[in-house]
Amino acid sequence: PFIAFCIAIYMRKNCKPAVKPSAAAAVAMATSRKLRAFKNWMKSQHVECSDALDVVVTTNSSAVSVRALCDLNVGDLVATIPKESCLTVKTSGARQMIEESELEGILALAVVIMYERSLGPLSPWFGYLQLIPYSEPIPLLWSLSQIDSLLAGTELHKADS
Repeated sequence: PFIAFCIAIYMRKNCKPAVKPSAAAAVAMATSRKLRAFKNWMKSQHVECSDALDVVVTTNSSAVSVRALCDLNVGDLVATIPKESCLTVKTSGARQMIEESELEGILALAVVIMYERSLGPLSPWFGYLQLIPYSEPIPLLWSLSQIDSLLAGTELHKADS
């Protein structure tokens, strides 16, 4: 017990406490984990990307982007993606429900994404879906209180009144 007490005193005097990451650093770490999960998902789905491409986290946000590492020419093959790895109505577990409801286009795809997201890690597209934002900050999707507080004094707010 005395040795443990001495070690505790020494550590208190000589060791700096662990620093909690800032909110921005925490978001960056989470995005980095999601990016690794996405790259692992691509491998598991036999998606092949050219060495001319790099999938990266944008430094000023948590957005993920694809960038070319060199000049590309028309006709250059930059990725090979098997059809069964594409998230579509036909490849989703929600296919039958969507077809029976006669949904089409963007609405059908929205249902596909909602359905596959609801499965969480059980979805074959989980590694991919983690990179898609849950919402976009556009006024069309804001609540009335957000519209009133964020658009007050703007032409858009006047047009809504």
